[in-house]
Amino acid sequence: MRFGLVGLLAAVIGGYAGAADALPPTPHGEGKQPVELVMEDQFGRRQDIAAYKGDVLILVYGDRKGTDASREFGESLHILFHPTAAGQTPAKARGAAVAPLQGVPVGQRSPDAVVIPVAVAGNVPTVIKDLIRVQIKKASPELPIWLDFTGVMEKDFGLRPGQANLAVFDATGRLRMRINGTPDKKAVDQLLQKIQDLRAEAAGLSK
Repeated sequence: MRFGLVGLLAAVIGGYAGAADALPPTPHGEGKQPVELVMEDQFGRRQDIAAYKGDVLILVYGDRKGTDASREFGESLHILFHPTAAGQTPAKARGAAVAPLQGVPVGQRSPDAVVIPVAVAGNVPTVIKDLIRVQIKKASPELPIWLDFTGVMEKDFGLRPGQANLAVFDATGRLRMRINGTPDKKAVDQLLQKIQDLRAEAAGLSK
């Protein structure tokens, strides 16, 4: 994968100026222990990060005002690691193959870089939850979007209002990187390198 593709994110980054926030402490501790995190999507299906062990998982999340920034950044990030997803419908883009990882032996699967959008709604009444589900289902009838109705993403990983935020988990489910606020180019370079390093680690290629 060529990191020159970072240019694909330039328009997204340019539209949301400002450096990412300094990170608050997290109860999980980067890289110390697997994180337990369960939500549901707009279809009422249970979603658990444990289901993604073996791959690198990137949760791109934001509050209501950060919906557009999170969606655009997440879509661009997905295409960087799944080039054939470009121009496809959400369902086909979701199923696009990940770019092969250099050094993986023939016949061995390359660990994926799975990008999942999370809508942070907070602790709201049941009637509002139902309304949010309906609205998100209309906006995204194919692509599952995880719904945070407890505020766990902000509490455990930090959140910059109105912008994209990211939490990156390794193949064992440990938190390995966080970014609060739509990242600038330097932070994007670091993010892409971290994801590639974690993919190599998952494939047993790390030194």
